[in-house]
Amino acid sequence: MLLDDTPDDPGLVRLDLPPGSSVLDATEALESLLADDASIEYAVLVVGDQVAGVSSRSRLVRLGSAVLRSLGDGAGATLPGESLRYRIIRFACATCGSATRRVHLDPRMTPTCPQGHGPMETRR
Repeated sequence: MLLDDTPDDPGLVRLDLPPGSSVLDATEALESLLADDASIEYAVLVVGDQVAGVSSRSRLVRLGSAVLRSLGDGAGATLPGESLRYRIIRFACATCGSATRRVHLDPRMTPTCPQGHGPMETRR
């Protein structure tokens, strides 16, 4: 229900979710990611090590996202704002700039560059 028909593009931002994340967890994390960075339109959702697919800002708006709606988009059951459950952590490769986002950080599992440049660095 969160996924678009948009093909996976290696240049899209990745949102890594822990194994076993529910659709609700993925929705809340995606809303946090998109609220945090207005320039992101599409994101690749990865649950554990499995790519689930691509979702988008427009998909969440069509689903009635309370976080991404703007004034005049109608009333919702929840107030817009930052998620209280998730904080997005940004990572990027110092060599090529490939980026990924995570909702958790296990120090033993720092993301690595998909181009083979080694561990990614945290960014603000």
